[in-house]
Amino acid sequence: MSDDTLDIGASVPGWLMRIALIGVVAGGAWMLEPGIVWQIIALLLVLVGAALPQTGAAWFAMVIVPFALITQPADLWRTCLAVFVVHLGHVLATLSLTMPARSRVALQALRPTAMRFIGVQPIAQFGAITAVLLPSADATGIAWLAPIGAAAVVGVAVLLLRHVRR
Repeated sequence: MSDDTLDIGASVPGWLMRIALIGVVAGGAWMLEPGIVWQIIALLLVLVGAALPQTGAAWFAMVIVPFALITQPADLWRTCLAVFVVHLGHVLATLSLTMPARSRVALQALRPTAMRFIGVQPIAQFGAITAVLLPSADATGIAWLAPIGAAAVVGVAVLLLRHVRR
C-alpha cells in the first residue's frame, strides 16, 4: 500500500462555512435589533440550519432580517446591512447545504462564488440606497419599484440562462 495524498492547495474546513453562517445571520439579527425574542428565534433557527442544512432553517432565520427593517423606521445603514446579511447568509447557507462539514474546501473552488458575491453586492446596495433615499411625493413611497426590480431580475436570469446553454 502507498500513502497517496491529494494536494488541493490552500483550503479551509467545511464546518467553517457553517460557523460563518451562524455569525452572519445571528450577528445581523442582533445588529438590526428586531427585539430580543426575534433575535433568539433567529439564533436558534440558524443553529439548526447550520447543524442540519437540509432543513432549510437557515433561510427561515434570514426572514427575521427584513422583518427587523419593517418594524422600525427606514434607515440607510440598516437597509444596507440587511441586504448584505441576507445575500451573504444565502450564499453561506447554500455552501453549507452542498458541502459536508468534515470536508476540506479548496479556496480556489470558492473563488467563483466570492466573485459573484462581490459582483452582485454593489448592484444590490445601490438598489437599497436608492429605495431609502428616493423622495416620495405621497404616502405610497416607491412600492412601484418592487415589480420593476422583480421583472429586471427575471430578465437577467433569462439572459444568463441563455448564455449558459450556448
